[in-house]
Amino acid sequence: MISLENSYSKPRPFFLPSSAGRIFCIYHEPSGDVETWGNVLVVPGFNEEMNRCRSMVTIQAQALAQQGLGTLVIDLYGTGESDGEYGDARWDTWLEDIRYAEAWLDDQPGGCVALLGIRLGFPLAVSAVRNSPKTRVLIAWQAVVDGKSYFTQFMRMKMAANMDRTDIPKETSGGMRAQLAAGSSIEIAGYEINPELGMALDSLNLAELLPPETSKVIWFEKATGAEGALSPASEKLVESWQQSGKATEIQLFDGPAFWALHERFLAPDLVTKTSDWLQQFRPAK
Repeated sequence: MISLENSYSKPRPFFLPSSAGRIFCIYHEPSGDVETWGNVLVVPGFNEEMNRCRSMVTIQAQALAQQGLGTLVIDLYGTGESDGEYGDARWDTWLEDIRYAEAWLDDQPGGCVALLGIRLGFPLAVSAVRNSPKTRVLIAWQAVVDGKSYFTQFMRMKMAANMDRTDIPKETSGGMRAQLAAGSSIEIAGYEINPELGMALDSLNLAELLPPETSKVIWFEKATGAEGALSPASEKLVESWQQSGKATEIQLFDGPAFWALHERFLAPDLVTKTSDWLQQFRPAK
């Protein structure tokens, strides 16, 4: 297992111009005598999930650097250290951010080999490359399958926070959706959600975002149940993709749900399996 203290990569922070403004990036470049043969673009999760996954992303980047893969980690527009406020964030703007980051990586040694999408970042990655003629590897880490269900769970944070208050009307997911439909932003857990972003999340159905025919897809998911199985929603999605001709490899991993936990938790099994799986794309010498 690669620890945060090891220095297999040289993290290089910088700002990358995008269509809406600058996006903050950290490029983990293989160091020492390790030759860079390719690069991975990390498309982060949504809101607090992005922050909870940072340690895992850093450790994954170090593991990949040891094997000759650079990793570009980006803060999408309006998030993290990038330009803009969260209320400025739009789905289409985030897609443009990904395309600018891809283009930057294509100018680095080895080019952009893969996109690693974490949670909501995976549907974003698939959307960004759907019409791309370039062959990309698509890696899913516990991907969001149904945007409406996912957004409803996020709304429940506000509903739960206001449950004991008698001085304001009770919040409902229907009421918040009505605000968005009327063109008003809503605030949840300190995040201002623009109507365009909220409606995009509500309409997101990963089953309808078939990855490009030339892409290779790996689906990593935390094993569930005593037998260790894929979730029913993910199983249904993968089956629908396969019926549409998109072969998808599945690998389950053991470890905590690090994207959902407030404390820093790691899943070494996922890091190892991701690194090992990517080695098949190393060019033959």
